[in-house]
Amino acid sequence: MNTFKKAALVLAMSGLCTGAFAAMADGTYEGVGAGRNGDIVVQMTVKAGKIADVKIVKHAETVGISDAAIATVPKAIVEAQSTGVDAVTGATMTTDGIKAAVAAAIKAAGGDPAEYAVAVVKKKAAPKLIRENADIVVVGAGGAGISAAVKAETLGKSVILIEKMPTIGGATVLNAGTLIATGSKYQREVMKETKDSPELAYKDIFRVGKDRNDPVLVKMVTEKVGSVVDWLIYDMKIPYGPAATQYPDHSANRQLGVEGRSINYLNLMRGKFLDMGGKLMLETRAQEFIRDQNGRVTGVKAVDANGNTVELTSKAVILASGGYGADQSMLPEKMKGYLFYGVDGETGDGYKMATSIGADTINLDLVKMYPQGVETRPHHGLAASASSTDTMKKSGAIYVNNKGERFVDENAGLGVLTDKTIEQPDSIMYIVMDKAAWQVYTDKSLEDKLVPTAESLMAWTKIVNKGRPVMAVSDKLEDAAKTMGIDPAGLTKTVKHWNDMVKAGKDADFNRKLSGGLGEGPYYIVEQKVRYQTTLGGLKADAGLRILDKAGKPIPGLYGAGCVVGGANGADSMTAMMNSWAIVSGVVSAESAAADIK
Repeated sequence: MNTFKKAALVLAMSGLCTGAFAAMADGTYEGVGAGRNGDIVVQMTVKAGKIADVKIVKHAETVGISDAAIATVPKAIVEAQSTGVDAVTGATMTTDGIKAAVAAAIKAAGGDPAEYAVAVVKKKAAPKLIRENADIVVVGAGGAGISAAVKAETLGKSVILIEKMPTIGGATVLNAGTLIATGSKYQREVMKETKDSPELAYKDIFRVGKDRNDPVLVKMVTEKVGSVVDWLIYDMKIPYGPAATQYPDHSANRQLGVEGRSINYLNLMRGKFLDMGGKLMLETRAQEFIRDQNGRVTGVKAVDANGNTVELTSKAVILASGGYGADQSMLPEKMKGYLFYGVDGETGDGYKMATSIGADTINLDLVKMYPQGVETRPHHGLAASASSTDTMKKSGAIYVNNKGERFVDENAGLGVLTDKTIEQPDSIMYIVMDKAAWQVYTDKSLEDKLVPTAESLMAWTKIVNKGRPVMAVSDKLEDAAKTMGIDPAGLTKTVKHWNDMVKAGKDADFNRKLSGGLGEGPYYIVEQKVRYQTTLGGLKADAGLRILDKAGKPIPGLYGAGCVVGGANGADSMTAMMNSWAIVSGVVSAESAAADIK
């Protein structure tokens, strides 16, 4: 072999060994990738032909769910010089969006994205056994788990709180942080509501729950929520106030909202838990219970992110592991046609653990569904209820089906809107807005951080599902209707009839409280699909949140809180009740466990 060929071979082999890629030009480059909620924009800096820095400069990802991916994935890419890094558990879509954005930036820099996508293999240490002990182990750090953990610490118990995801929050991060104030000092003195009562709240919850509720749990939550609210506001100093959006399914003024939404509640409670000496173990997934010879639950076996076995022994275990909305195999068949907007961690782990030791169940056929979902990714939707509800209260916008016909009082409760949407052809409705109504919708969407910018809403016109866009905009009502697959003639007739009723001062069709008609274009039409997050069925529990076996007797040492326990919300939950149930059941489970292990 001549000298030239030898040199070429050495250089080629050197390139294989060192991972030398197609050269990138030094500089700063931008790339865009599709995340869970929209585009993720990154700026990548190249120095000496290598990725020197990756910054995320714009995104619309959900706070709480995406935090770990936003914080760690860019650094991991720089360290590995590869986009082939592991996805962050529970934030796969965000991870993929960041990686796609970096790949686009690599291409802009003159590199080959495929060469920078080599999978990174991490060398892990040999797994080991980790043992810890506490009075109480809480499984799951969502709204129920964090509430249980804090309450138990205030009662003088040592607590270990484990969470399988890299961040706290569970499904609670997706809600607004509303809570009912029934029976509280705050409701009487600040909200000036004196006619509410546990009995009235009980009736409301059963009405919305279609009489599928567990009466024991409903009685408990309506009688206990007042003291829990006062504990949170006056003792824990959590900043609650009247909810920004008041939904119509309550018979009294009782809807509270936490400042900064649920993510703020979670972070404040986590701080209090840690300040009191609690131990938080993230990326630690419970797998089975530890039990003594008499069948009492005395702890949990788990596995952490490094593959270590974790044995946590305790006097009591509170299961707050969430529902099973993310596991299609556990859901009723009908759910396949609706949008999932929940978190990937809702896989029923705790439910499976408890039923494996004989726990009884209730209402497994029931899933919490909401209206007004917007399908921004296939089978995944944004929860746009607050935007639609506010728009209906403040404008002349209307809901129609694909025939262009109104079919409901637009200000009806969310449960009614869900049922009515399901009854329509293809189980879909549409919100029809003029320019003024669109401004209300936009303002509320930005206020609630549904999207980061008004431009992000307009991008819905480019999202197409089954041949139809998520949104249409046109100066002509007929053209917008045609684009969305709505009968143009039917919609034109409906709008004329609606405006005539507004002028006459009465909605003769559905008795809606009037707030204006539909004016001139441009017109905006947005799909409104049924969406779901978590489940309404689960484990059977008594009023003290002790998990019951099939004979109706408590399983010693085992308590439940939140969505892993079924029955409290029946076939549908009144607005604010999913979060109220999470927090109240967490507090009560801690009180019961603390009292039982004295």
